[in-house]
Parts: sequence; C-alpha cells; structure tokens
Amino acid sequence: MNRFEHFHEMRADLLTLLGGMVETVASPAIFEQDPAGQRRILAALIHRYSFLDLAYLLDAHGVQVGDNVAARRLSRERGGADTDRRHRPYYRLAREATTPILTDPYLSLTNGRLCITIAAPVRMEDGQFMGMVVADCELERALALLEEDDTRRSVEPAFKFFYLLFSAGLLLVSVSLGMRGFLAVHDIWRMTQPLQDFDAPFQATIFFTLALAVFDLAKTIFEEEVLLRKDIRRHSSTRRTLTRFIAAISIAVSIEGLMLVFKFALNAPGELWLAVLILVAAAGLVVALGLYVYLGVRAEILLLEQRQRSSRHPFSLPQKEIQEQSGQWG
Repeated sequence: MNRFEHFHEMRADLLTLLGGMVETVASPAIFEQDPAGQRRILAALIHRYSFLDLAYLLDAHGVQVGDNVAARRLSRERGGADTDRRHRPYYRLAREATTPILTDPYLSLTNGRLCITIAAPVRMEDGQFMGMVVADCELERALALLEEDDTRRSVEPAFKFFYLLFSAGLLLVSVSLGMRGFLAVHDIWRMTQPLQDFDAPFQATIFFTLALAVFDLAKTIFEEEVLLRKDIRRHSSTRRTLTRFIAAISIAVSIEGLMLVFKFALNAPGELWLAVLILVAAAGLVVALGLYVYLGVRAEILLLEQRQRSSRHPFSLPQKEIQEQSGQWG
C-alpha cells in the first residue's frame, strides 16, 4: 500500500491527534500577545511535539503574522512574515470550520518530502473569526508517531545497509555462476566434447539457470528491502516479497525439470520419473503460491472492512484513547 492510501486510512486518527495538539494554543489569547510572545508560544509547541516541522499564525485575512517557527532540523527555514496565504486550501477550509482541519499530502518546498498541514481556527466568543494556527508535519513522521513506529524507523537505514550488502553478495554469486556457464559454452564451441555427449550443454544450462535464480533473488531483496518503503504491519508487503521469491524459484525448478526430461530421455529413459517429480514439485509450488495469495488477499479485505465499520463509530475505543491522550498533552 502506498503512502497516500495509508494516509487516507489513518486520516481520522491523524486529524484527532494533530488537531488536539495544535488546538491547545489556538485561542484568542495568542493574537493578543506581542510578536515575541507569539513566537515563544509557537516555539514551545514545536519543542513539545518535535515531529512538527513548522508553525505560524495567519490573521483573519490570510496574511501571515510573524516569521515561521521551525524545528531545529529546519532552523534555516525562517521568514514568511506578511505572506498572503489566502489562496491556500487550508485557509479556505479552516475559515469556515469550527474545528481543526487536515490537508491532503503535498510536496513540501522546505525539504522536498511529502507533508501535511493542520490548521486550527481561532474565534472569539461571539464566533468572529480572528485567524488560525497552522503547523506543518512530514507525513512519514506523523504516521510513525501514530503507529508508535518511530524507533524502528530510526534504525531502518542500518537494516537497509545490511540488505544492500547481502544483495551485493548474491549478485557476485550470480556473476560467478554465469561465468561458469560461459566457460561451459566455450568448451562446447571448441568441440572439446564428443557430439553425442550432452553433459557440457546441460552443465551450462544449469549454471545459467542458477545464476538467473540467484540474480532474481538479489534483485528482489534490493528492490523490496532497500529501494521500496515497506509497511511491516501489512501482510501485503510480506506477501509481495514472498510471491516474487517463490515465483523465481518456481521458474528455476521448472527449467531444471525440463532439462532433466531431455537428459533422461536421451541417456536414461528409466529415470524420467525423477524429472517428472521435479516438474510436479514446481507445479505444487505454483498452486500453493496461488492459494497463499488468494487467502492473504481475502484476509486483508476482511480486515479493511472491519476497520471501515469501526471508523463509522466516532467513539470507538482507539479514537477515544487518542482524544484522551490529546487532552492530557494539552
């Protein structure tokens, strides 16, 4: 599942969590402060919730009040005072809202990554709109916070490094097997083997097949564990990796079985049953893989339907816990 799908699935919980945090400072009192006081309040918000990237104020006309208050990792992201942000979607949405609103993910100009914006409107007792408190947060950080997965993600680069080493080692093994296959082909072309002797062609085929299988395994590990982002809490990620791996093994076993059929047909017809067993094993792998994929998809569909039914109840247990935690943090 990509990040956008993940975001839309967790959107309600993100809104409850982030909205409760920003709403703690979204009161008319913040607009009664001098610029230094407003900056101190926003800096305290950023310091308390370090996963937030930026925080700033907009007045009732959508003009930014004061400079951005950024996290330490973005300490150079200053400025922004008197910027007209009336055209921003979050301003138009928050102006008409009475509770915080959350934007869809978009590409941040600050760090080039996907981020989301939470905007909490500020109104007087009579309902008059005074402005809003706005905070930006990197999407990955927000999802990691909600899933309590920030610790694992902090060490994920080390895991990727080790997977890179192992995939490079498998690639070297694949290259060495391929070289052995080319050496066998060289012997064939030099006619060092009798014409009726098929050992060299079969050896070359075996080496090339093993090289292809090992290369496909190295490619799968590199793509799945190094290049792609994996959600370990979703069975679909594991199912995709296992499907690709078993498919590569099935192809290799099928080719080996086919080669043995030709070899035994020429040299040992009585041993053909061994080749047939290998082909049956390859077919069994394909059938088992299909059954595994089907059952995995069915299980995930049932899980999604259950989550959708739970999300229709605004006072379900997970959201109540998040609301209670937001109140405690406030």
